[in-house]
Amino acid sequence: MTTARYDGQTEWYESFASAELFAEARQAAVRLLGDGPGRCLDLGCGTGLAIPLLLEAGWSVTGVDVSRDQLAAAEGAVAGRAALVCADAHRLPFADGSMDACVSILTHTDFDDPSVVWSELRRVLNPGGRFVYLGVHPCFGAPAVERRPGEPALLHPEYRLAGWQTESRHFSPTGIRSRVGINHLPLADLLNTLLDAGFTLDGFDEPGTLDPPLFLAVRATA
Repeated sequence: MTTARYDGQTEWYESFASAELFAEARQAAVRLLGDGPGRCLDLGCGTGLAIPLLLEAGWSVTGVDVSRDQLAAAEGAVAGRAALVCADAHRLPFADGSMDACVSILTHTDFDDPSVVWSELRRVLNPGGRFVYLGVHPCFGAPAVERRPGEPALLHPEYRLAGWQTESRHFSPTGIRSRVGINHLPLADLLNTLLDAGFTLDGFDEPGTLDPPLFLAVRATA
């Protein structure tokens, strides 16, 4: 059995992702998606922290993640109220047009090829289906940004270095880069992968109160 990057990281990730700023980001993503009904995919659902919010918004939820460890934790969070599927986002096990909506949160830096993932997602969404992606802001949460408490954020000349990075040069040495790595995409590249997959972009947000913002949210239509 192949080991996923987040296998063995569940306890750390649950603590990390339960922080208030991440909880607020999940709420912002679900607000931007809007209410159900319909079948909604939580792509890269992790430990299932967004699923209760989607259920409250009236969606019938299917959570997908490649990590069996993360899904085991998600089972406790959703208590049988949502379907959970272990699958690679690059090869989704769903029929064409079988989903009405999708939300994906903090995932694009985990994908080997986001353009393939968005194309797969476009395939499984029905025409006109809604999609909201919320992730770390490529401009202000990228490896090039050093956040300094009580001081302005410091920009380093690394923003255009796309690709996998596994060193936390300007963040905690025990953070996500050193644990699982991140696949950084500059902003233009990220948005173009969505357009190239056939999505129409129709809304944006930079949720939260941090200045500069940590998150970017994009709403799109299939």
